[in-house]
Amino acid sequence: MRRVLLLAGFCLLVFGAKLWFIRVAGSDLPSWDQWDAEGEVVLRPWVEGWMGLKEILHPHNEHRLITTKLYVLGLFVANGQWDGFLETTVNAAIHTAAALVLLLGVARWLSRPWPLVAGGLLALLFGLPFAWENTLFGFQVQFYFLLLFSLGHVWLTVEGDRFSGRWFLGQLCGVLALCSLASGFLSSVAVLAVLGHRLVRERRWTAQQIVTAVLAIGLSIAGWFMKNEVPAHAFLHAHSPAQFGVGVLKLLAWPGSALFPWTLLLAGPTVLFVARRLTRRATTPDEAILMGLLAWVLLQCFATAFARGGAETVLSPRYLDLLAVNVILGLVFLVRETAGRTRVVLASAWLAVVAGGLWQQSRMMWDDFVAANIPRQQVQEMHVRDFVRTGDPAHLLNKPWGDVPYPDGPTLVQRLSFASIRAILPPSVRRSFPLANGAPTAVPAEVAPADRPVALSTWLVPLGPGGYSWRSAPQPATALPILRFRVAGGLGAPDNPGRLVVRSAAGAVPVIPEEPAGDSWKTVNVIRPPGEWWVEASTPQPSAWFAFTEPVDVGYGSWAAEKLLKHHALFTGLGALLIAAGLLLERRRAG
Repeated sequence: MRRVLLLAGFCLLVFGAKLWFIRVAGSDLPSWDQWDAEGEVVLRPWVEGWMGLKEILHPHNEHRLITTKLYVLGLFVANGQWDGFLETTVNAAIHTAAALVLLLGVARWLSRPWPLVAGGLLALLFGLPFAWENTLFGFQVQFYFLLLFSLGHVWLTVEGDRFSGRWFLGQLCGVLALCSLASGFLSSVAVLAVLGHRLVRERRWTAQQIVTAVLAIGLSIAGWFMKNEVPAHAFLHAHSPAQFGVGVLKLLAWPGSALFPWTLLLAGPTVLFVARRLTRRATTPDEAILMGLLAWVLLQCFATAFARGGAETVLSPRYLDLLAVNVILGLVFLVRETAGRTRVVLASAWLAVVAGGLWQQSRMMWDDFVAANIPRQQVQEMHVRDFVRTGDPAHLLNKPWGDVPYPDGPTLVQRLSFASIRAILPPSVRRSFPLANGAPTAVPAEVAPADRPVALSTWLVPLGPGGYSWRSAPQPATALPILRFRVAGGLGAPDNPGRLVVRSAAGAVPVIPEEPAGDSWKTVNVIRPPGEWWVEASTPQPSAWFAFTEPVDVGYGSWAAEKLLKHHALFTGLGALLIAAGLLLERRRAG
């Protein structure tokens, strides 16, 4: 029971931390590469009915992001809407699953109480925002896929020497890793490294190991030929052995980047593990897994140092999630290769340096990038929303860098010129339904401007003997199932008899905020009745005024993702409680 509590609490804590970060610093608006690799290559062809295998296999820079494209398409089909919040929320669950895999491994590789210590380190590695790009931009899920599938491929393939269901699952993970990023085939190379080591040291191979080697060679060759060369990126490559070597060392010394090269000492336990393994005759299943994961980490460092060593971007935030494996392996090696008081002293010092490095890296990323990106995304949403509403390219052209969510304004105008793309945009920039039939829209001066056109305000409406009533024009039955209004005034207050409803032939749904909005605008989501629908409003007295904006339609997935983000504290709080309960049971058992 304690194990279940600890694992569940760990997952909820990591997931809640990521939800908090997405809510505070994220946006549902597609950004940069998403407009090309998702919108132009996948979603527009799907919506317009000409999607084919060519679009799925189409390269994006050096990569063929097959798993990412299928994933994005699946979320869109399920939701009916292209939404960055939905992508990043599900991405957070995928990343949490990878953290859980590593924690399960640590529990297998180390004896108590070290799995608890490693769990705390993993919570920092997967919960802190140093790799902020991967958390905030849905398109970056390929790094999570690469991590999860590579872990599965190496682990499930090398842990035994017989055919089993786990082995077959490992081969599937190998194929999926290959389809996730250009470096996805490196898990196959890591498997070959372990098999080669065992052949040299043990002088025997089973039938399963021979088949495994053949498959790994095949995946490696396929991955090599699947790579796409991008001549424009040649300047990013390492241009000398020295550049390449320094890049590798910087990656291995992370998160101690601020004290490089002294923090290369963090790799000491890894060197000790490798030296001892190379002199032993036999390899246990756990040692085979650890050797495979270490080989994979080193290969990823080599690939990153070569591909991005020239522009000194080897420590770009998007690559840091992969380095988390190197960090946790360092702790595992330290604990396994030392004993007694020496282990406690070295582990304490090692953890202090790593934890300090993780905090420094997270703080640096927040100060240098995230803090500036939060208001920038709000400006981007405003410009795209205004373009979608008016069709005027001036809202996207000749803007300062970062004021639109794509590096080239004219290309973004071209992307958004397609009706198929405008029809699937997320709630923040989606075109609202024009309800007003010449209805009054004036609101008191103290009310802040709304981010959508005001559909109706009862503030200055003329009242007849029966009060004031209004009905919008009919709206299409093809709208997404949830309607989002922004409401101001006293609607919902006990002394405000005003009513606002969404109605169709199938029934009516009231639009009522959780509490009166007053002079601000509050969001109200309602599930609309099926069929063609319209909005009705009424008030019997002028003092009880309210106003509402034109609604936008929202998919169920988008609504659910925003609900999860809103209640992030529930996940972190429940996770902390479960961990505390698990630790209490652990203490009682030990006592």
